[in-house]
Amino acid sequence: MRMKTSLLAIATGVAIAVSGCGGDDAAQDAAETLQQQSTQLQQKGRELQDKARELQDKVANGEITAEEMQRQLEEGARDLQDDAIRATDDAIDNLQESDNLPDGAKEQLEDAQRQLDELQSDTP
Repeated sequence: MRMKTSLLAIATGVAIAVSGCGGDDAAQDAAETLQQQSTQLQQKGRELQDKARELQDKVANGEITAEEMQRQLEEGARDLQDDAIRATDDAIDNLQESDNLPDGAKEQLEDAQRQLDELQSDTP
């Protein structure tokens, strides 16, 4: 849950920075990329939920153990988290290239980068 809350806070900071950039091409590109990556992450999240249901059925049918189900789900969750961190990091990097980034948005981006760095250092 910590990962989900942290990434939500970081994404909020990035979104505020994007909205403060106006018509800058780098900002628009970053916003479009962030939207695409967000859609992909949502799809991967749905796929992981589907996998969890499938694995629950396999456990109920005796095909795999509960420990195996847990291992597979933890692996999927780590992959999803890694993708989310990478997408957020990419969005921050792309926005920092913007020429029209207001000071308030720059501060939001710097804060988002610090939070992301902390999250990455907490991730095994």
